[in-house]
Amino acid sequence: MGQWRLRRSLSGSATRYGFGEVRRVHRERRSALVLVIAKLGFDWAMVLFLIEALSELDFDPGVRPVAVFLWLVGSWGGFVYWLIGRAGSRWYAVCDGGLLVGGGGTETIAVAWDAVEGVGPVAGGEAGKGAWRLSWLDGGKQRYVTFRTVTDREALVQAVELREPVPTPPGRRVLAGAGLVTVAGVVVWAVALSSLGDVVMVSRPYYLRDFGRLCTHPGASYAKAAPYGGSGPHPVVLIDEEKGTDPVVTAPAGRSGEPDPDDVQLVVCSRIVRRELDLVCMYEGGEASLTFYRARYRIDVYEARTGRRITGHTVDADTVDSCPIWMSLNGRRGREERVAAPAQEEYQHIVDEVAVGSPS
Repeated sequence: MGQWRLRRSLSGSATRYGFGEVRRVHRERRSALVLVIAKLGFDWAMVLFLIEALSELDFDPGVRPVAVFLWLVGSWGGFVYWLIGRAGSRWYAVCDGGLLVGGGGTETIAVAWDAVEGVGPVAGGEAGKGAWRLSWLDGGKQRYVTFRTVTDREALVQAVELREPVPTPPGRRVLAGAGLVTVAGVVVWAVALSSLGDVVMVSRPYYLRDFGRLCTHPGASYAKAAPYGGSGPHPVVLIDEEKGTDPVVTAPAGRSGEPDPDDVQLVVCSRIVRRELDLVCMYEGGEASLTFYRARYRIDVYEARTGRRITGHTVDADTVDSCPIWMSLNGRRGREERVAAPAQEEYQHIVDEVAVGSPS
């Protein structure tokens, strides 16, 4: 439970033992700084994983900001709850008349101020370096509890030594607030202002398949993409919507490899604008059929940085002239359709023209 809820729940125990009001609660925890740094590193890796996973699953890049936001909200909410208010860790409640010790699966221990023998650092022993030991008498028998890192340990030690609560300095609360703001600032920088933020906010392409968004979303653009202008060559990718978001052609003829996403200036989009019945082939006495369609494709060239359409034209694609001798049934109804598409050589020719600076 959280600090506020814990203090409320302990009020009854403090009254029952005659300790008065609960003034302050100290909780065992690990080094917050180390955990925050580790959490930031984990988040960075997780955001990269989300980007790659969404891309592999063919999600639109515009989903990334929402996915990352939901991850960070849930992740940091759970982290803060675990760090500050997780149940089961030991706590020390400083009251007017004594100290309550509990948590960690143990029963609450009530230690009146007049029963306290002392508190001091442990020199070696099983607790190790940095541990402190609080000892008190319980029915004439000495008891003790050892603690390492607790919230504001110095104030806890001072309260035990003085036999009275030590109030929280106002400046400490301001410092804690500033720390939270700093952490929030680092998170915002990591996901919104850094180079990773450009990818998350879809202003910079991360994969070549990201450019498929320019074909499916009118007005889409990548503000951090390479500028287009001047003489060629212009790195370009060609995407056929019927074949998904993976580019069909990525380089001019004679060049091997793919361009870096940050270097791509132009995106060629091929989409069907019309299809017409061309040929129907019947097999197995009419139980199976293979239908061919001729199609007209719209070829548009867009500037990756602005989404501006540079030029465009249409291409007609024809199917076969005669029926194949045999067909492979799809295992369901034996009915299949095939839509004509521009040949790979034709796509390659388009890319070659665009790359040298004369899109047509």
